[in-house]
Amino acid sequence: MLSPTKNAFLFAFIIAFGGFVFGLDLVLISGTIQFIKIEFGLSAIEIGNLVAGPGYGALIGLIFTSLVCDKIGRKKTMLIIAGLYSLSAIGSAYAPSANFLFWSRVLGGLAFASLSVASMYIGEVAPPKYRGKLVGMNQLNIVIGIFVAQLVNFYIIGVIADSTHSLQALGLNEASAWRWMLGFEIVPAVVWFLAIFILPESPRWLALNGKMEQTKQVMAKITEPEDLDKELQEIDKSFDTKNPHSLSTIEQAKIFFSPVMRTALVIGVVSAMIQALTGINSVLAYMPMIFSQLGGGEASAFSQTLVVGGIGLIFTILGVLCVDKLGRRPIFAGGLLWGAFSLLLIVIGFFNATYLLTPESVASLKGAIDLSLLQPILGTEFSSDLAFKQAVIEHIGLAAFTLNESDLMSAATNINGILVFIGIISLLCAHNFSMGPILWILLSEIFPTKVRAFAIPFCGFIASVFGGVIVPLFFPWQLETLGAAYTFALYMVFSLLGLAFVLKKVPETKNKTIEEIELELSKK
Repeated sequence: MLSPTKNAFLFAFIIAFGGFVFGLDLVLISGTIQFIKIEFGLSAIEIGNLVAGPGYGALIGLIFTSLVCDKIGRKKTMLIIAGLYSLSAIGSAYAPSANFLFWSRVLGGLAFASLSVASMYIGEVAPPKYRGKLVGMNQLNIVIGIFVAQLVNFYIIGVIADSTHSLQALGLNEASAWRWMLGFEIVPAVVWFLAIFILPESPRWLALNGKMEQTKQVMAKITEPEDLDKELQEIDKSFDTKNPHSLSTIEQAKIFFSPVMRTALVIGVVSAMIQALTGINSVLAYMPMIFSQLGGGEASAFSQTLVVGGIGLIFTILGVLCVDKLGRRPIFAGGLLWGAFSLLLIVIGFFNATYLLTPESVASLKGAIDLSLLQPILGTEFSSDLAFKQAVIEHIGLAAFTLNESDLMSAATNINGILVFIGIISLLCAHNFSMGPILWILLSEIFPTKVRAFAIPFCGFIASVFGGVIVPLFFPWQLETLGAAYTFALYMVFSLLGLAFVLKKVPETKNKTIEEIELELSKK
C-alpha cells in the first residue's frame, strides 16, 4: 500500500500523462508539413489552417468542459478526452484527404481541454507543498511528448533515406511517412485512456456535491495523517458542505466576472495570452520549417530540432524541481526576460542574413528545377528571406518553389545559423523552465473550488484562441509577408509587455492552500 504522498504523485502522473499525448499531437505534425503540402497541394494559409486545426477543436471543447466537469466529475471528463485523442490519432493516420485530416485534428483539439482539466484535478489532489511540482509534471510530460515526437520524426526521415531499411518493406516510404508520424500517437493515447480508470474522483468535486464520506476516503489516500483534519476543515470553510450546491455554469460565470474575482480573472486571462504571444507554439509546430530557413537542408533541420527538444527537456525537469523553492512569480518574470533576450538573438540572426544563388550553389538542383529559369537572379544578393522567396517564385512558380524550398534555402542562405540556433534553444529552455509550467500552476491555484470548473477552462480557452489558433495559423503567412526577422521581433515585444504585467500584477502563491490564496486575492 502506497503512502499518501506517493498516491498523490501517482495520481498526478497518470492524469499528467495526457500532457505526453498532447505533446505528441502538437509536434508530430511538424514533421509532416512538407509531405502533406506536396500530397494535397496546400498553400501556406491552408497549411497554417491544418496545423491550427486542434486549436479550433479546443475552442469548442473548452466551452463545454465546465459543464461536463461539474456534471460528471473530473475523472469521467478525462476518460472522454482520452477517447477523443485515440479517435483523432486513428483518423489522422488514415486520412484520405486534407479535409479528413483537418477534421480529425479538430477532433483531437476537443481533447486539448486535458490541460485545463489536468491542472484542475492535480490542484485539487496535490498537497500544498508539492502542488507546484505535481502541476508542473503536466508540463514535463508535454515536453517529453514533444521530444519523443521529434525523435520519431527524425527516425522516420532517416528510414526514408535508407533504402535498405526493413521498415520500408512494411510500407514506410516518402509517400506514407506522414501517416506513420501521426499514427505513432495511437498507442499512448489508448494506454492513457486505460490508466485513467485507476484514478479516484477529485475530493473537492466530491465535497462540492455533498459526498463527504467519499471526500474523506480520497483525502485519506493523498494527505498525510497530521494534515488531514486541517485540509478537511479548510474544504468545509470554502463552501457549505452541510448544504452542498454545485453551482451551474451560469452561476459560476457570474461569480467569476464579479468584482471579488477581478484580480484572479485578470491574472488568469492575461497570463494565458502572454504564454501564447511569445510565439512558442509557432516555434514548436514549425521548427523544421524554421531551421530550413537557416540553409541546412531537410535532414539537418530534423536533427537540429531533435537537439533543441532534448535540451528543452532538461530545462523542464529543472523548472519542475525549482518551482516550489524559487516561487511562481520570480520564475515567470525571469522566464519572460530570458525569452525576450532569446528572441532578440533570433531577430539579429535573420536581420543580418543574406541570400544569394550562384551557378555553383544551384548545380545540385539540376533535374529538380529548370535551372534556366533561375538565370536572371543568379549572382543577385537579397537582404531578406522574404525578398529572396518572392524573386524565386516569380521566376520558377509557386509549385516548383514549394517542392524545392528546403534545397533552395540551403543553396542560397548566408546566415549566422549558430546565433539563431542558440536563440531558439534558449527560447525553448526559457519556456520549459518558466512560462510553460507556471501558467498551469497559477491557474490551478488562483481560483476557488466553487468556480474552478468554469474559470480554468475559460483561461484555457483564451490560451487556445491565441496559442492554438491565432499564432500558429498566421505564422506561415507572417513568414511570407513580414519575413522571419520581423515575425520574431513581434514575439519579443509581446514578451516584454508580459514581463511588465507579471512584475505589476502576479502575486506569489507557493506553499499556500487553495483556500488561503482565495482569501488573499479577494482582498485586492
